[in-house]
Amino acid sequence: MEQGRELDKSGTTLGLVDATWAANKYEIAVLGSQAHTGATAMADRRDALYGAALAVVAVRELADRFGEDLHTSCGQLTVHPNSPVVVAREVHMHLDLRSPSDSLLDEADEILRRQFAEIEVKAGVEIERRFAHTWKGHLYQEAGVALARAVAADLEVSSMLVKTRAGHDSTNMKDLVPTVMLFIPSVEGISHAEAEFTADEDLCTGADVLTETLARMLEGALAP
Repeated sequence: MEQGRELDKSGTTLGLVDATWAANKYEIAVLGSQAHTGATAMADRRDALYGAALAVVAVRELADRFGEDLHTSCGQLTVHPNSPVVVAREVHMHLDLRSPSDSLLDEADEILRRQFAEIEVKAGVEIERRFAHTWKGHLYQEAGVALARAVAADLEVSSMLVKTRAGHDSTNMKDLVPTVMLFIPSVEGISHAEAEFTADEDLCTGADVLTETLARMLEGALAP
């Protein structure tokens, strides 16, 4: 499933994936000092949750700065001690930045590093950052894309080129062996949610195209 809206909006049945966005995924620890929410003066607080909130806003504002060429998110926060009467001492977060441009992603990463340094001063916290997973944007093999396009045409299935913004096994496999990835529409682009849906007809069509593509690969269509 595409997990996006391009196919659904255009009324196209099949997506031929020709490239992947680059991505940086981070594990972040914001370290402060545990204290009483009532008795501790505001000036004396080292509120890890406040620092984390500033980091979440900074990540979103990065996306606003670069427009649709950068997607950012904070997918998870774990707060310690997570008590209604205690200033948080520690927050762990998962952040990610994604872009079709490797150089833009590098630029965004450097901006984020500087913003984190400013947040440390403003909130009186320490921010530890490490890469959980990264990958560069790369093209899929042209021969594989051409094969999938030919199969779609032979089966009279409408198709278009699309880039994958999400991570998939094939984004790694394509660097080792010739790889083909196909998308079928996600209604309204909804993904990772209970309302995610792809029509049965599109599921069956996708299976037909995939089967024929695999058959031609086994017959040597992508052999060097």
